[in-house]
Amino acid sequence: MALPTLLVAWLSAYSPPANRVATPSAAKSMSRRALLPLPLVALPFAAAATDGLGMPQEGTISDTFAFKKSDGTVKQLTEIEAREELTKKLEAATAAGKGLDIERRGQFNEKALFSEDFYFKYGLRPTPEDMEAKPLEELPFVPVQRRYTGYKKYQERISTGLALYSDDLKQLIDDRNWQALGPFLEIGAKSTGSNKQGDGTGVPAAPVRSFCRALGLFANTVLQSENDNGATSANLLVRHFVNELYFCLDDIAAAAKAGDQKAAKTAWTRGKDYINAYLVIANKPINAKVGDKFPMISAAF
Repeated sequence: MALPTLLVAWLSAYSPPANRVATPSAAKSMSRRALLPLPLVALPFAAAATDGLGMPQEGTISDTFAFKKSDGTVKQLTEIEAREELTKKLEAATAAGKGLDIERRGQFNEKALFSEDFYFKYGLRPTPEDMEAKPLEELPFVPVQRRYTGYKKYQERISTGLALYSDDLKQLIDDRNWQALGPFLEIGAKSTGSNKQGDGTGVPAAPVRSFCRALGLFANTVLQSENDNGATSANLLVRHFVNELYFCLDDIAAAAKAGDQKAAKTAWTRGKDYINAYLVIANKPINAKVGDKFPMISAAF
């Protein structure tokens, strides 16, 4: 599935709540849309999905595009009209909490763990529920040796991280052990120099934070061939899931400082959903020649 097809298919399946009204923050995000790149699926010669923006009419040079309306009918639009229709859907997604998120991610997604992800390229934030409704079925070809090498390199960190998240982190929240949660969720800091003894001043990230980075790096080896020119659709999507998981850890840390167990549980559950959404995709390239698939997290509050 090409990335424009994935984007349009998701937008076609998405319909915001009828009574949802754009909040001031959403309106602010929309007004700053130009700060992020917009989807270019309607550009001349660009291939698009048959259930969204289609290929140009036969015999034309990308003059018109097939656009599927909410009632199921298809009409032909000019490039400008098609862009306007797509923009409306993007703005509706933002108003529904699935679009631009300037406050959390920054103007250029610089606050995310992996800045180049699905959101960075399209300004959209698909949820695990969206992926269940519209699963990603086609994956890029990646040689077995590359997948095996990546699995061997990151398997231990990922397996350890899954256990830390599903067992240890959940238990700390269950026990209201707010004091221990701080170090457990340490983000870490780069070294700013060395002291007189030659020791650096950097602070290592906690294993559960390192786990998130391992997820993203592992995806590069199983969803991205060395011959791919740019990030693949699947890789961009799972990076987005990893970034959302990382933000959930931030939410848990904030809830711990406030002593808010309910908020911590909500953030943990949301993080679990993003982990499982990641695994649904990342596990597909793992076969018997690569290793054992990673287990989904079944624990719950």
